[in-house]
Amino acid sequence: MSKSKLSTKEKIIEKALELYNEYGIEYVGVRELAKALNMKGGNITYYFPTKNDLVNEISRLLSEANEDIFATERERGIYNFLDMHRAIYLNQYKFRSLFISLPLLLKQDSSFAEVYQERQLTRRKAIYDELKSLFMAGFFQTAKTQDLDTILNAITTTNRFWIAESTVDGLIEDRDVAINTYLFRLAGLLHIIASEKGKKEIVTFLKELDI
Repeated sequence: MSKSKLSTKEKIIEKALELYNEYGIEYVGVRELAKALNMKGGNITYYFPTKNDLVNEISRLLSEANEDIFATERERGIYNFLDMHRAIYLNQYKFRSLFISLPLLLKQDSSFAEVYQERQLTRRKAIYDELKSLFMAGFFQTAKTQDLDTILNAITTTNRFWIAESTVDGLIEDRDVAINTYLFRLAGLLHIIASEKGKKEIVTFLKELDI
């Protein structure tokens, strides 16, 4: 949708996310947002009475986009599992300010924290089910609970914190470099328990990464 066709509410969300990503959620208030939009602060608070309301709406949009990725029908395989995470990382990069400010948001907003924990549990189960199905399809050498839990914990931790880590490492300014770096690491993690069939798909996927 072109910017000229965006509703006032959508324009507020779009500009807020742009400013949050550039300066940080903590440093952009209604005054700064209103100035960037060339509108009165009351126009913003009409749609979002508090800053938490705006942040929660942006977080909802992130979660909705992720849900669409998980719901997409795809052929079973490690290649497609990695490709799914490429889509997830691209989505997370778009909403990167949420991840950088996550510890503060969880501490300051109890409703945000509650919803976040619920979403994390749902996402964790979805990834675990994907891993089990990959074993059943012959892409992993093992499906021991301990092994899958180790891989699962590594994946979910990376999904939550790769934005912050790549910011510290100075990678975040180049989206493709940052994303490909962590996809490479994810592929290496899966390679540990991959069968020969799975390793072939990992090699195919890695050939596409510009690293």
